[in-house]
Amino acid sequence: MAERFGFTEKRIKDLQPTPGKQVEYFDEKDKLFGVRVSPGGRKTFFVKKRVHGRLHRVCLGNGAWPEVTVQKAREEYHKALDELRKGINPNLDKKRRTAENSDKRGILSAVFESYLSDSDIKDVTKSGYRYNFNHLKDWGGKRVEDITTTMIKTRFKEISATAPYAANRAIGLLDYLMDHSMKELKRPAVNPVKDIKWNEEKPRRVNIAPENMPAFIAALDNVKGDSGSELYKLLLFTGLRKSDAMELQWSKVDLEKKTLYVAETKNGEPLHIPISDFVVDLLRGRKEKTQGSIWVFPSHSRTGHVMNTSNFDQQIVAQGIKIFPHILRKRFTTTANLLCPGFVVDILTSHIPTGSVADKNYTIPSPEELRPFTEQTTAELLHMIEHGKPSKKMLEKLFES
Repeated sequence: MAERFGFTEKRIKDLQPTPGKQVEYFDEKDKLFGVRVSPGGRKTFFVKKRVHGRLHRVCLGNGAWPEVTVQKAREEYHKALDELRKGINPNLDKKRRTAENSDKRGILSAVFESYLSDSDIKDVTKSGYRYNFNHLKDWGGKRVEDITTTMIKTRFKEISATAPYAANRAIGLLDYLMDHSMKELKRPAVNPVKDIKWNEEKPRRVNIAPENMPAFIAALDNVKGDSGSELYKLLLFTGLRKSDAMELQWSKVDLEKKTLYVAETKNGEPLHIPISDFVVDLLRGRKEKTQGSIWVFPSHSRTGHVMNTSNFDQQIVAQGIKIFPHILRKRFTTTANLLCPGFVVDILTSHIPTGSVADKNYTIPSPEELRPFTEQTTAELLHMIEHGKPSKKMLEKLFES
């Protein structure tokens, strides 16, 4: 039986996704007025009613919450319900309007917006896609079938002249958009991006050395506000990916059991890890500062949480320390790798284990079984921050291996 409650902006905002399944909720007042929450957190309003023995579901509004507010959806609900009671199926009318607007839907900018709205894409990823789309913005009014492989190769070469990795991101996005258009609009007939050879990308083999840790923390403590400093410390002491940390909600943090949960990481798997006493103290302090917010790192952005770290990066660089967030994940991983078994490090950093069959498929430790490794890594990082060098214990372990 679906849960019922009075629909308000706050109640809809507080609804949490359920991994692996879509969940429907219904309004207490308007009994056929519902909202569906996808596993990725997308919330769409609908009306569900049986007409002439057939069950019809009509989506309300053009998009999802919060773009479609509760009030707007409720107004659409009453209109759709009136039509259904008259035996009119609003979905058929929507298909007619869709056919009339098919040419407009087929322009690149419309395909881009459709791709973002139809996919369970994280807000941080959407922000990155919008940035990458700037390289293609002048094609926004072109129909997708008019964008040729020759045009794409020329644009790719132009971007690659100064930013080869950005060229890969832009053309990769265009590839997604063409596939999306082929699936939804049946055009173009062939994806014109498929023959483009990408620029080779080499992993950035950079890290923050132990001797630079004290200066980094000093620079971090000078960053304006507390979100930047505490976000970066969380990255350093957990090895989380930046996007997972920025999107972290308090409902996924258990300060009593000292654990942290991410429903879906980059590799598609959930992450459930212990957090050290240092991180618990850090998060307790944030909990007091962010009362009333569901986010660990709230902001005034359209998503409600921190989405961009460039301002923090610039403040740190201005102090003579060249650091970007992914380096902190590398510092955690490097330190853990020198102290812990490899498969443990893979689990803590949400990588798919690369060891034996037992490591990959049969070794599934609980957060408590992982806790000693987390505390050990934290202790070593704190030693580097205080002394600017590895501990004697770590050096002895290196010599033993």
